[in-house]
Amino acid sequence: MNILVIPSWYPSGKDKLMGIYHKEFCEALAKRDDINVNMLYIDRQRLSAPLKYLFMKKDIIVEEKGYKTYIKKMLDVRKINFDIQLQRYVKTLDKLYNEYLKNNPKPDVIHAQVMFPAGYAATKLGVKYNIPVLITEHAHAKRFFEGRYKKYSDFIYQNAKITTVSKFLAKELEEKNIKATVLPNLVNVEIFMKTRKKIKELKLVTLVALREGKNIDDVIAALKIIINKNKKIKAQLTIIGDGFLEDYYKKRCTELDMDDYVEFVGRKNKDEAADILNNHNIMVIASDFETFGIPGIEAFASGMPVVSTKCLGPEEYIDKSCGALVKVKDIEALANAILEVYNNIDKYDVEHLRSIANKYSGKCVTDKAIKIYKEMLK
Repeated sequence: MNILVIPSWYPSGKDKLMGIYHKEFCEALAKRDDINVNMLYIDRQRLSAPLKYLFMKKDIIVEEKGYKTYIKKMLDVRKINFDIQLQRYVKTLDKLYNEYLKNNPKPDVIHAQVMFPAGYAATKLGVKYNIPVLITEHAHAKRFFEGRYKKYSDFIYQNAKITTVSKFLAKELEEKNIKATVLPNLVNVEIFMKTRKKIKELKLVTLVALREGKNIDDVIAALKIIINKNKKIKAQLTIIGDGFLEDYYKKRCTELDMDDYVEFVGRKNKDEAADILNNHNIMVIASDFETFGIPGIEAFASGMPVVSTKCLGPEEYIDKSCGALVKVKDIEALANAILEVYNNIDKYDVEHLRSIANKYSGKCVTDKAIKIYKEMLK
């Protein structure tokens, strides 16, 4: 079966984590004997550097692990006119698709990631060339039922099949009479399943892009509360990741007098992150909102419980058997939950935690995807 994946986001520019799950999904599909997969990506360049865009290479083919990514660059004029930008995106994708066909077979299914812009453009492509289209939505789709999106989303719902990465996102669509099934994010769980070390100290870890809504300062403040209440406790917080709020979080750490307890280690690859997680005993997620929360599943694969805010995505896989959930922005509750989980750390069964993670493994998620593809082809 020939599958063509078309993501709205892909690791590029300064944020190398943006859309990394699309890349991992393609890698997992490429391992299947019954699947031939490649990717098309329209790289939207900001208007802030038009001269730089003028002289840059517009067409690139990247050799990935088991597949190729065909990239075409275009200027992003969305801030000037949304409709013009979307139509230009559609035409650019159509051009890239026809260039792709010169050396590749026609896809049996187009699998787009995120409704706008890739999902809409992929649907136009599918209608034009008679190819079934699947779209996986990773964020709130309810905003597409009004305003500038509505006329385009109506076209999508009439001509494409929709999946979402979380149950609550599917429910949002079902409330609008749009049928959607759940195809969760894929997690490379195997890389995190190392022999678990026994750790006596309270060693917290968070794996996150340091941007708005992640509330890393709340985690630091919660740890300060724990240390103030328990003077004898040995505690540490390791922050994996980078982003434009890194300096802000470091400044807040100093203001809270927590530099001796917090370490910013920057971005790490999966192998490095797995080693770090194996030397910690509680993962913390403090976000305002997560559609899924991949680090939580990576923590389970590592064999550690997770303390998370009730930010929707993680609520679908966290219960008392594997961690704790607290109200968003409630720092006191976050501190108490971390302490409660730590005091009962030996009660969390590593194999149970890993069994939760295995539900999101490459094989499980691609099994679900392939089942959907086959149903579409019928």
